[in-house]
Amino acid sequence: MFCVKTFKGYEDKVQDIDARVNGWIQTNGTSIQRIVDLKIAMGHETNARSASGDLVYTLIYLAKQPISD
Repeated sequence: MFCVKTFKGYEDKVQDIDARVNGWIQTNGTSIQRIVDLKIAMGHETNARSASGDLVYTLIYLAKQPISD
C-alpha cells in the first residue's frame, strides 16, 4: 500500500527537519518496504513574525499499513 508521512519545519532549520525525517526512517525501517518519493514544499506568510517560511516534507512510501508516530 502507498502511504504518506508529512514533516513540517522552518526553512532556516533544514538540518532539524532532516534529522527528524532520518530518525523516523531509521526507527521504522523494518516496516518500510520502499521509499517511493520525497516532495518538498515551502510557504511564506506575508509579514510573518518568525521571518522564516514553513518547510514541508512529504514522504511517500510502501508498507503493509501506514506507520503512525
